[in-house]
Amino acid sequence: MDRIREKMKTLQTEADTAQSEVEKLTTKIQELEQDNQSKDEEIATLSTRHQVLEEQVEETEKLVREVKRLFNEDDIQAGHYERRAQALQADCDQWEAKYNDMAAKHAELQKNLDSLLGEMGDV
Repeated sequence: MDRIREKMKTLQTEADTAQSEVEKLTTKIQELEQDNQSKDEEIATLSTRHQVLEEQVEETEKLVREVKRLFNEDDIQAGHYERRAQALQADCDQWEAKYNDMAAKHAELQKNLDSLLGEMGDV
């Protein structure tokens, strides 16, 4: 009977130890599940943020393409206006040369006229 009591006592101790171990492991499982849930939430948050960032990258890329397109159009227009300005400058130079020629001829004719008037005044 003592052996049975001793065996029961040993079994009770083992059961208590096992119960204590089960409680520790249950607590550890709960902690790990909570940690896992936190990490899942963090992954979800990061995934959402990643998606938002990808959308922003797409928008930025669209904007960059649009800016490049507008820059190319402006560059083409600038080239056109520069050629037009050069053509106008060439026209201006031609008119200025004609004006200078005409002014020189006018001065020469005026000189001849003054000389002729002087000669006629002497007559």
